[in-house]
Amino acid sequence: MSDDIDRISLTLPSAMVERLDGIVDDWEYASRSEAIRDSLRDFFADYEWESAGDEQHHGTIVIVHDHHVSGLADDLQTIQHEMADAITSVQHIHLSHDTCMETLVVEGAAGDITELANRLRALGGVQQVKVVLVGQ
Repeated sequence: MSDDIDRISLTLPSAMVERLDGIVDDWEYASRSEAIRDSLRDFFADYEWESAGDEQHHGTIVIVHDHHVSGLADDLQTIQHEMADAITSVQHIHLSHDTCMETLVVEGAAGDITELANRLRALGGVQQVKVVLVGQ
């Protein structure tokens, strides 16, 4: 082992180990350790952006919504205009006759991105909001 790698031990329920092993196989990880390292990178990134204050972050907000809810498109557009400083671009996709998806590329402070996501979640007809922020 390299000098800059520490060995730790995890205690997991057997059902979690079985799921982990299945993912390691399906996603062709070299080992359980590599899969867990990958998961921890996401865990650390989530923690860092949520507690970072005014530091700049980059990522996406994905919104799935019912296309037929009256006034929803206008509400989405209003929020996007009001929060334009945090939004770099918007993509609108028709998933089905009834369902649309919008992907917002975002850049800004964690608090601003969280506020944007929460305002979108609060709209009637919004079925899902997923925030993904990446490290610098």
